[in-house]
Amino acid sequence: MKALVYFETLNNEIRDVSLSAIEFAKNFTNEIYGFITNLESAKKYVKKLYVLETENEFPDVIAHEISKVIENEKIEYVLFVSTNKSKEIMSYLTGIINGLMIEDIEAYESNYFIKSIYSNKVYAQFKINYEGIKILGIKPKSFKTPNELEIEGEVIKLKPSKSSSIEIIEIRPKETKEVDLTEADIVVSGGRGLGSAENYHKLLRELIDVLKEKTNLKVALGASQAVVDAGWIDHSHQVGQTGKTVSPLIYFAIGISGAIQHLAGMRTSKYIIAINKDNEAPIFKIADYGLVGDVNTIIPELTQKLKGG
Repeated sequence: MKALVYFETLNNEIRDVSLSAIEFAKNFTNEIYGFITNLESAKKYVKKLYVLETENEFPDVIAHEISKVIENEKIEYVLFVSTNKSKEIMSYLTGIINGLMIEDIEAYESNYFIKSIYSNKVYAQFKINYEGIKILGIKPKSFKTPNELEIEGEVIKLKPSKSSSIEIIEIRPKETKEVDLTEADIVVSGGRGLGSAENYHKLLRELIDVLKEKTNLKVALGASQAVVDAGWIDHSHQVGQTGKTVSPLIYFAIGISGAIQHLAGMRTSKYIIAINKDNEAPIFKIADYGLVGDVNTIIPELTQKLKGG
């Protein structure tokens, strides 16, 4: 049995979240191959690495080249991490090879694939009885980062064998040094309970700076839909059903009541810390630690304590 892992890249580096697909693949095979664009660094994780040398990473072209590797290597499982970019490639690939696709898998136990459904309120188990190619998307940060192999894998370089049906009109890179929500170890999210956009940015960013300094972990700024709708911050920071799904080590829900749409995007976090003045807020039902009080008083005090003051 062979598995092929797609390594997603960002700024000429492998995205950390992609590596968890390697660990997931080890549940059912040791024959693990890789596919990546332009970089060879992933060879330390796989037996054989296919490198597509291309200037533009068109999803339809990448899917086409992956389909050729699947045919040549007799691959049975193709693994991605369920990011927006990878989901697009998965969709193209499923159509090309008539495969079976499951997204956002969180665990594998006794030959069952496990994922959350119904806004993360229920876990579903899937046993695949399908003879064709299985295309699986792994929920970001659901599995640990794998160890490097003692012997680096073989590298095979490819050139695109077809042109894309997509035409790029313009690329506008987003200028930001902020950590992506899906890759963060700690997410600090704020809601309308902070009172204003000024409080949201000042209080939460000060807390984030201290957490970065004290922990050396990746810390990201999140938001509820209400905050995004109010124009306090752009949609890329939204956590929830219509935003991003995160599973960090620690999730701070500050001034967030806990609407079901928000819970759908963060309830699988390892530790949830909720701070809200409403002691009946739904967020407290799933929180590991809860603090009732005015966030505009508590957050500055918490930040000061973490500083050591």
